[in-house]
Amino acid sequence: MTQEEHYDTIIVGAGFSGIHQLIHMRRLGLRCTVVEAGSDFGGAWYWNRYPGARVDSPIPIYELALPELWREWTWTEKFPGGKELQAYFTYVGDKLDLRRHCRFDTVVKQAHWDDQLHLWHVTAEGKEGLYKASARYLVLCMGFASKPYIPNIKGRDAFKGPCCHTSRWPKEGIETAGKRVGVIGTGASGVQVIQEIGPQVAHLTVFQRTPNLALPMGQHSVTRQMQDHFKPVYEELYKKSTTTFSGSLHEFIPRSISSVSEEEREATFERLWVLGEFNFQLSNYQDVLIDRVSNEIAYTFWRRKVSGRVKDPQKRKLLAPAVAPHPMASKRQSLEQNFYEIFNQDNVDLVDLNATPILEIHENGLKTANKEYELDVLVFATGFHSYVGGFNDIDLRGLNGETIQDHWKDGVMTYLGMTIDSFPNLFFTYGPHGPTAFCNGPTCLQLQGAWIVQTIAYLREHHITKFTPTTHAALKFKKHIDEMCAVTLLPQVNSWYMGANIPGKKAEAYNYVGGVMTYKQEIAAEIERGYPGFLRESTEKKLVEI
Repeated sequence: MTQEEHYDTIIVGAGFSGIHQLIHMRRLGLRCTVVEAGSDFGGAWYWNRYPGARVDSPIPIYELALPELWREWTWTEKFPGGKELQAYFTYVGDKLDLRRHCRFDTVVKQAHWDDQLHLWHVTAEGKEGLYKASARYLVLCMGFASKPYIPNIKGRDAFKGPCCHTSRWPKEGIETAGKRVGVIGTGASGVQVIQEIGPQVAHLTVFQRTPNLALPMGQHSVTRQMQDHFKPVYEELYKKSTTTFSGSLHEFIPRSISSVSEEEREATFERLWVLGEFNFQLSNYQDVLIDRVSNEIAYTFWRRKVSGRVKDPQKRKLLAPAVAPHPMASKRQSLEQNFYEIFNQDNVDLVDLNATPILEIHENGLKTANKEYELDVLVFATGFHSYVGGFNDIDLRGLNGETIQDHWKDGVMTYLGMTIDSFPNLFFTYGPHGPTAFCNGPTCLQLQGAWIVQTIAYLREHHITKFTPTTHAALKFKKHIDEMCAVTLLPQVNSWYMGANIPGKKAEAYNYVGGVMTYKQEIAAEIERGYPGFLRESTEKKLVEI
């Protein structure tokens, strides 16, 4: 019989968030263990091994804001690639001696709340067999995109050649040079794979449902001298990132498009375009993301820029259609380097899945409504079961044995995007109802992570052993999330932002879209007011507050 280990905190996931929690929980003096499905640190960046994998937030905001780490680390590119990010995580794990607190190659299967002892009992499976542990606190650091999604296409498993989702690219790699490659999907990983392998393949067929309104990355190499020059202001940059809408260094122009002349508007658009990054989206006029007319003006500029890069009129029509396929930024925009030029190659085809959907995958390729495609390699760049997929993969049971699936059957409910009513002492980061998809990852998870650490310190100081958000508070917060989303253009579009990419998944607001600065103020106010949204109990005496 497997013996249960005992901890103060069990952390699930060893990416940025899990590492951050481990570091700060240990500094509180807590006994912690991290359970991670991968073989090493990295989270999403352990799994993102596909060609061209690259972050789309620039340094230094895409790293942990800990001086003992950034002072000695040097990047080689403004937007680091997957291999460099993996090297960074190795550096962090080694420098802070974190591996001894981690259990890698281990998948959490169950997490059940014990209302008598006020503990979580966790069961996991790994290379060493069954693993059991209990802890007062359970912190889920799985991220919002831990569960890959592959559409249920007829014959999906019939293909005989190399075939995988981008987030499950094998360590040994897949040979694409000189091969006939099919890529299904043009989201973030699709854009990166296409522009990376495009120059090397014998033939590339891209199957597109929705064009990606991609923006210029503005990539360049960086030297140690450049970084050393700016490191004296890193702490100021990290502080500033929590005062902006997106947790980055971008800030909207506090004016509407209609308030400026056409000449001024065009000059501003040109300046933002040349700057690259997400400047055209997040440093633009403040009404671009909420006003349809302003959004269409921005789209017209974007289309003009992209159309000039695509030679073939039919491909141009599909990549940059005359009428916007959806409002800009209502679906995830990617950053690209040479994505559009790839389609000027004679050996690259672009298939419109709206006109000719895929009917079947067979052992040598696939068949659409009007053509057979012979392929050597098939790549699914088809996204994720975002926000809740990781939760649903765990037999997660709270008060009275209620499962998370039952609890969320009518829609996701959280309090502050970090806790769940009926699930005591459970915390999570970078998931539903946080700034998540509209925030630089490390900014979001460090902001939430600091709140969780401070809250657990409070619980221990006051001998509170059971801490549960009230249903009233969760309902009120969900209404707040819905109301913020309703004033944007997001509800007008079927996107993964709204959960619409997964058949049967409820389409609803999954993100806090009021901006990082406002979110920071809201979660800080909960602490300042003495946690009015929570019920508390102790194993010695009840301290119930409503």
